[in-house]
Order: sequence, then structure tokens, then C-alpha cells
Amino acid sequence: MDVKAKRVTVVGLGKSGEAAAALLASLGAKVFVVDDQICNQPETLTSLKSDFPISFGLGSWNDKELLSQDLIVVSPGVPLSRLPLSKLIDAKIPVIGEMELAFRFLTAPVIAITGTNGKSTTTTLVAEILKESGFNVFCGGNIGVPLSLAAFRPFDYIVAEVSSFQLETIQTFRPKIAALLNLTEDHLNRHGSLEKYRAIKERIFENQTGDDYAVFNPNDPPSHLSTLKGSKIAFRMEKMGPAINGSAVKLSGTHHVENIMAAIAITELAGASNDAIRRALERFSGLPHRMEKVGEIKGVEYIDDSKGTNVGAVIKSLEGMNRPVILIAGGSDKGADFEPLLPILFKKVKRLILMGDASAKMAHCFQDFPAITHVNAMKEAVLTASAESSPGDVVLLSPSCASFDMFKNFQHRGDCFKQAVLALTPCPSGTPLEEENG
Repeated sequence: MDVKAKRVTVVGLGKSGEAAAALLASLGAKVFVVDDQICNQPETLTSLKSDFPISFGLGSWNDKELLSQDLIVVSPGVPLSRLPLSKLIDAKIPVIGEMELAFRFLTAPVIAITGTNGKSTTTTLVAEILKESGFNVFCGGNIGVPLSLAAFRPFDYIVAEVSSFQLETIQTFRPKIAALLNLTEDHLNRHGSLEKYRAIKERIFENQTGDDYAVFNPNDPPSHLSTLKGSKIAFRMEKMGPAINGSAVKLSGTHHVENIMAAIAITELAGASNDAIRRALERFSGLPHRMEKVGEIKGVEYIDDSKGTNVGAVIKSLEGMNRPVILIAGGSDKGADFEPLLPILFKKVKRLILMGDASAKMAHCFQDFPAITHVNAMKEAVLTASAESSPGDVVLLSPSCASFDMFKNFQHRGDCFKQAVLALTPCPSGTPLEEENG
């Protein structure tokens, strides 16, 4: 892709937009960055603007500006419905995402991992195993590090977490190894239906050839499995044996079994040894806000699963519980049907504490569940859970919703939960957290 002297608009700021703009400008493009949600130039863009001749349209932009460009690069957080797509197609102006842009300038084979749940954990574990095997690895994508930062750099592998938002805008994106972990309802407020969401997720395989590998869950295979062009590899339980036999695997819980199986299958294809897999599994203890143990107070365990942002994730988390659960849930609704949670609530949960915009909808779905409390803030939720708990219980934050109604993101929500737990008693986990800003 030659973008030198081309007029390119990057739609949407944030990490992806900044990285795309910097890459394009470094290649000689005339870059225009727009974002209608930001009225003032963020301080984080000061260096970007000074390093490159980039212009900004913050606070407003119009279709006419986009239709005068040679290329549109859209950030994953911007729905395609915000763009005049039909006009851009008629004008033959390409629309791609930051991931697609970056892919065209990567020099190493890509390992791409998608799915509704477990993406970040599996992606990180794959990268750790490959590093343990001696490979030079870049780990990024939806996990928080834009792939544009890997452009032209001499890695052995690019390991990427890939979201449905990123897959919407691919054209040539072709992973050497592509993995689809699982699929349950999520992001229906953007994609409209489970069928459309599934079709977008399965695009991870669409540009592969017979020289590539398509890794999938045999319990939830792609809908068009027979048409996949890459060599089909199902990750299975028996794969875990040789790699982890005799090792002290730190990742525990049923929700991590599929992640481990997928990581083993992927890294074996990439050339990792059983010894490297074993060493990485002995060391890797998981990521923050994914069934993370915060501490135990008066016999009650507190667990931060703020990344449980959909129904499928919460069901998996509750299935792994062998103690009575006080569940803190709710947040910003993504169009999900919450009713599939009801059977596991009756089986595992002694009290449900609801908060956020989706709380009324959830309460209606769970109207047959007898123990529901509504709260207005995280601190109130934790205090209520503490008052309702008994020794041997678990207080679990697993919201089944996005966080943007009350928090900056799921990390901020999890940190607020931790702060509220730590306020119950001095340093229950032995490691005090820094104070929240703002």
C-alpha cells in the first residue's frame, strides 16, 4: 500500500487512531484526524501533532470532508453506521480499520485470536509460551497495543487479539494461524443479531489459504467449517496432557480450560516445545479483572471478574464456583438476553446485587429469583455484599454488561471494586492499591 502524498482521514481517536495516524504520517500521507466526541485536542496528541504534519477536526466533522479523501481508516470503536458508506463506495474511497492498515506493513507471520470470551488470556498466554521458546514476539491488537506499532519491525511472530469491531473492516488480513475460541451473545447493540455477530467473527478465516491454520473449538465450530481453506485444527482436552504433565499450572477454573487447550494447540503449530509450554503455564497466573482474587475477609473471598461483560462469560465464571456466591452485576446493556443466566443463579447464587443502566432489565428477566438488591454505586454494592455474606461465601463482581454507564472501562470498574473491598479492612490481600484518580 502506497500512501505517500495521499489524503487519508482517520476517524476516531484513542490508541488505535493515534497509532494509525502516526504510521500514515510517517509514510508521507496527508493525515486528517476527526472525532466528533472530542472538542479539545487531548494532551496525549500534542507530541503526535508536533512530530508529524497532522491536522485535526475535533468536535465535529461532515460527510463532505470524508468524500474528499483517498482513504478512510476507521477506529474499531466507531460503528460503520456513523460513516456515509454508500457514498464512499460510490466514490470508490476505500474504508479500512487500523488493524487492516497495520497488517499491510507487518513483516512477521500473524497469529490472530478471537472469540467472545478468553481472547485476552489466550493471546497473552500464547505470547508468553512463544517468548519462553525463544521467539521475538509482538503481542497486541484488541488487548490494548495497536498493531500499527509493529509495522516494519523484525519480529518472529505477531500475536494479536482480534475483536469483532476490528474484523468488520478487514480486506486482506490473513493470519498464518487464526483461532476462534467460542461464540455467545455479545455486542448485539452494534451487530444486531447473533448470526451477524458470528459471521463477522468467522471473517478471521476468510483470507487464509492451504498454507495456513484454522484453529477452532470442537464444541463450538465455525458455521461453515467445511469451507475453511486453512488446515483445520480442533483444540482438545487430550492435547493438554503431554504439555502440562507434572507441572504446577497456575491458571485454574473451568473457564480457563479452553484457553489453555487453545494456547497449546496454537503454540505447537508455531514451533513451541512441550518444555516451553510447561514452563510458561507454571509461571502465568492470568490477567487482572479475570476471576482475580482480591482477598479474603472474615472467611469471605472477594473476586474481581470485571471483564465478565457478557452472559456467556458470567455463566462460565459461576460454573466454576463451589461456594455460595453473592453476585454483583449490571452496567451498560449491550442488547443481551439475560434470561440464560437464571438457571445458574438458582444453582450458585444466594444474593444478586444489581447496579447500572441495565439493572431494571435484569431484574425483570430475573423476577422469579427471590434475592435481589438494587444499589447505586460500587462502594454500596461491596458494603451490601459484605453485610449479606457469611464465612465460606464468595463475593463475585461479574457484571454481564459493559462498564461505560458508570466507569471509564472494565479496568476502572474492577479497580473501584478492589478499592471498595480494601476499604473493608486494611490490606486484605497484602498489597494495597494506589488511590483512584477522579
